[in-house]
Amino acid sequence: MLYVLALLPVLVLVVFSLLRSVKEAAVAGLVVATGLFFYWGASAKHYLAVVGVSTLSTLSIIMIVLGALFLYNLMRGTGLVQEISQSLKKVHPEKEIRFFLLAFCLTAFFEGVAGFGTPGAIVPLLLMAMGYNGLVSVSIVLLFDGLFAMFGAVGTPLITGLQMPLHLLPDQVQRIGFLAAVLGVVVQGILLLFVFRLLAKAGAPVQYKGKILVLYLFFAIPFCVFAWVATDLATVLASITMLVLSVFYLKDKNARLDLRPWLPYAVLAGLLVLPKIWTPLRDFLQWELSFPDFWETGIYSSIKPLFSPLIPFVLVGLGVAYFRKSPSFYLKEVTQKALNIALVLLPAIMIAQLMIYSGVEQPSMVWHISSLMGRLQEAYVVFAPILGLLGAFITGSTTVSNLVFGASQLETAQLLGIDSAVILALQLMGAGLGNAICLFNIVAAASIANIQDYKKILALNLTPALIGAFLAGGIGWLLLLYSS
Repeated sequence: MLYVLALLPVLVLVVFSLLRSVKEAAVAGLVVATGLFFYWGASAKHYLAVVGVSTLSTLSIIMIVLGALFLYNLMRGTGLVQEISQSLKKVHPEKEIRFFLLAFCLTAFFEGVAGFGTPGAIVPLLLMAMGYNGLVSVSIVLLFDGLFAMFGAVGTPLITGLQMPLHLLPDQVQRIGFLAAVLGVVVQGILLLFVFRLLAKAGAPVQYKGKILVLYLFFAIPFCVFAWVATDLATVLASITMLVLSVFYLKDKNARLDLRPWLPYAVLAGLLVLPKIWTPLRDFLQWELSFPDFWETGIYSSIKPLFSPLIPFVLVGLGVAYFRKSPSFYLKEVTQKALNIALVLLPAIMIAQLMIYSGVEQPSMVWHISSLMGRLQEAYVVFAPILGLLGAFITGSTTVSNLVFGASQLETAQLLGIDSAVILALQLMGAGLGNAICLFNIVAAASIANIQDYKKILALNLTPALIGAFLAGGIGWLLLLYSS
């Protein structure tokens, strides 16, 4: 019975989101998770601690939303977004080629340098400026980000989520990263078919599938190579490689590119990368406001306000406002939208935290889900990515999914006598895919793009994400079968 009850908040979230709305799903899921939290034996103090943890997590996301909206509104108001759209025409005259170049290359780059949902805050807006449907733009960016989120910002999900807590050796981490990258590019290549179908249903059928596959290979091959030689930088290096190769491949020899409208995003990228390469600045920005013992429960949480992408967004936005003589900062619109997002995010995040911290008198709801998956025996390999995907759906983070389920994945692999590197690669890959359907990413990206139909994005991404996870599990099973 406990195993079924542990799954109940997740089922409520998914079913209510698809049949009703994400807002109603968050409220209904919170009511169910709250009841189960106390049924599991947790106290009122633990509940208040979870409220504190969830509030800090919500604030971290809202800071990104505020920054992204601030910068984009200034760029739109001063005409820079339109100029960017015009400059892209010099790369290739066909809009769909430019769409895929931006959707893939920029999503990968901003995920690799910043993470924290930054790609969903930037890229869909640029795609919409090209004339593409907002729902389609957000959906596709989140689907593509399912590949890039495996390594997140400079390898954080792999290093912080798996290597450090599981005490993995460098060669183990290298192998896990490489296997996850290969699995990811194969699965994402297949999921391109879903993306083509999605665009066709939106009235923009893809005519240049061959060229788009070439662009994909410009990323996929370097991504796998860099995953072996420099795992933490694989996403960033592969995106830059793709951009250079694509420009040479697509651009007419006589065409001259106007890069000036892109300067704010170039500066933004530089500010996001700077702390990664300059240790004194990184150490300074790592300052955190910590709460090591909420309400004397042992529950820890913290926030790093200086490390958030908010500051780079605001600095670049102020620069745009100054040099382009913006008539307004659009603060009313920005704050109102951020508040609306917070009202949905907070209950959704609380559901995840209640499930994680319910293990006061007995193992938590999350532990029961993991244990249930472990009972699948030989079929476990096929479902291993689903556990990672479920973790990201619940928590909204590849890293946290790895922290929550990584240890149980490793233990199950050892009990079943199978290659733990393959299982952890499947966990990592599934957790990345979970970013395409997690409510935090959907609500934040959609709201920034001024879209209120959150459940439509979940409905569009749920099937390909699940199919991708099962495909990865199937490939992993075959890999173990023929290597044994």
